[in-house]
Amino acid sequence: MTDENVIVVDCGDEVLCDFCNDSYTDSEEVGGCAIGTWAICPKCKGKLTEEPDQSAGENETFRDFVYRLRRQ
Repeated sequence: MTDENVIVVDCGDEVLCDFCNDSYTDSEEVGGCAIGTWAICPKCKGKLTEEPDQSAGENETFRDFVYRLRRQ
């Protein structure tokens, strides 16, 4: 693969749940988790049938959790 075939997408500051697509960019809602590269909001986390790979910290907002994942 050459460099000309690589696409880089800058998602900026937007934070969306990968299940319900709700925006959490301006939300202070706490919780959420991730399974692989999927970010799952606190609302959808309760619907999971499998254990998440990572979870938000005790008082961490979903937005800040997603920002932390992006830095990894």
